[in-house]
Amino acid sequence: MKKILLLILFILFNCKDSNQNFNNLKPSKKPQPTKIKYGKKFFDYNKLDHYHIDREDDSVLDLYENQNKSTLDKFKYEVITGETPNTINDLKFLKFIEKIGYSKKYIDPSNFEILDKIFVEKPEENMTVASCIPIFRDILIFKKNEKVTGMMKICFSCHQYSIFGTKAETKFFGSDNDYEQLWKILSEK
Repeated sequence: MKKILLLILFILFNCKDSNQNFNNLKPSKKPQPTKIKYGKKFFDYNKLDHYHIDREDDSVLDLYENQNKSTLDKFKYEVITGETPNTINDLKFLKFIEKIGYSKKYIDPSNFEILDKIFVEKPEENMTVASCIPIFRDILIFKKNEKVTGMMKICFSCHQYSIFGTKAETKFFGSDNDYEQLWKILSEK
């Protein structure tokens, strides 16, 4: 019993001593806030095409049910739900994209500086994600001297995306109000 009592007293005195030593330490400097570091841009481009389709969520079920009616219906379903394209080299879909209901618009180059701050590697900040089946109503085609250098499909409803043609780390796209800023630019007339 004496051994246990001595062990407990030893532990208490050692803890007290270590706490006293800890309390006597003074920080040398105040910690400095870290600066946010941005990395590589996602895309190298000098032209940006935006394709958009007006599609209600419930009409995706119709697309699913109609995909066996024709090749064009199947293609429309695959583009809107995310199976097409699946690589940067899969460009044949661009020949038919307007036939399936997407409208094309060119993004004014005056917006490229803002877009470069959206499409860049960055640390995670205030991201919102919903779990739903994405409906890719918006497709961006990035070009450099008329050659496709990158593609992005976006579902603004659930904040899901697919990006092709970049070696940059894209997993934190969507932080820092990226979707809101991008939506404003894309919806300009």
